[in-house]
Amino acid sequence: MSETRREDSGHRSETSMYRRDYGLWALTFSYVLSQFFRSYVAVISTELIADFRFTPAMFGWFAGAFFLVFAIVQIPVGMLFDRFGVRVPTAALMGVGALSASLLSSTTHAWVAIVAQAGIGLGCAPIFMGLLNHALASGAGPAQTRAVTIASAIGMAGALAAASPLGQLTAQVGWRPAMMVAAAAMFCGTLGVARFVKRRESLGHASPTVATRRAPFRRNGRFWTLAPACLAMSVGGTFRTSWGGPYLADVFHFDIVARGNAMTIASVVGTGASFCIPVMVRYGAPKRISLIWLLAGALAALVLAVVPDASSALGVGLICVLFSVGSIHPLVMSQARAIVPASRLGLALGLLNSLVFLGVALASGGFGRIAGALRLANVPAAQVYAPLFATAALPLVIGAAVYAFSPAAPIQRLRNRA
Repeated sequence: MSETRREDSGHRSETSMYRRDYGLWALTFSYVLSQFFRSYVAVISTELIADFRFTPAMFGWFAGAFFLVFAIVQIPVGMLFDRFGVRVPTAALMGVGALSASLLSSTTHAWVAIVAQAGIGLGCAPIFMGLLNHALASGAGPAQTRAVTIASAIGMAGALAAASPLGQLTAQVGWRPAMMVAAAAMFCGTLGVARFVKRRESLGHASPTVATRRAPFRRNGRFWTLAPACLAMSVGGTFRTSWGGPYLADVFHFDIVARGNAMTIASVVGTGASFCIPVMVRYGAPKRISLIWLLAGALAALVLAVVPDASSALGVGLICVLFSVGSIHPLVMSQARAIVPASRLGLALGLLNSLVFLGVALASGGFGRIAGALRLANVPAAQVYAPLFATAALPLVIGAAVYAFSPAAPIQRLRNRA
């Protein structure tokens, strides 16, 4: 009975958080845009390659530029959050992202396009971490964890928009007008964050206590066990955000509409997985949920490494599994919040987020080098992509092995005490 009352109270708190907090909604809308910009390249990849005359290596840099910049600035942005709060750093960088999206839609130069893609990554970099800091500032209990996972699930609408709708619009009017619409939406999101996210007292200026003076990494040595999982969780998702498009085009000869449909399926599955998590954490330990998902992603990557050309249905289905692994992101961040003092929340989440997107950036760039070398060797198309899937499996296996020793998530601890 007491556990049921806690669950009902947590659900009411979570609902009231959304009802009262327009800043949370503004950040959630911005996260929809962030997911769009993470995912659009896979659908219009061949159009981008043709327009900018990208080599495989250059396309790898283009696709990875977003995530490389995203990863690099996570720690500085986290420190800014600890010092100034969420609103000002997020709105300022989102403005840069809106301008960069406009530049990408108008330039014809390959290296300018790569710089613009990096600028979009800079603009999106503070959004999800800002949402996490905003929602988890009051703690990491069941209500906050479910609020974060719901916001993450809503954000997956951006990945949906970057699938079939983007493919259809690109087929009709071209990718440049579509990107200009996305830039305008990013500008609107910037205004929403500036208007509705409240100016809050810096967490770093909270009353000094023994706990808050400690570095987040000393408070619990097992904080580091979260790092390999963060590095690995989105590596497989690279096949949804960039390399899945070329894979389906080269191996199964999918045109842009077919690729858009395939990416829509992946996005629907990813969205469904994200919406399942708030329900799953009511009944299962978050750590166990995350661990199973990491292992499922590793298995999917290994199967594709062995039979990359078995069937298009299998390829799309396993890409769905790889992409859905990223849905554990808010669960791992909530684990971190449970062991990190509030005054260092921005820094700690910034470090973990930097690893998430560093993994994507390194994978995307590394995939470009591997694919370029194999194409020069004139190997069959399927054998170009088999090593990419094998490479994606390795960090997932290592991440899962280390993550098994991570500290219990907040909801799991609550149940153990009940």
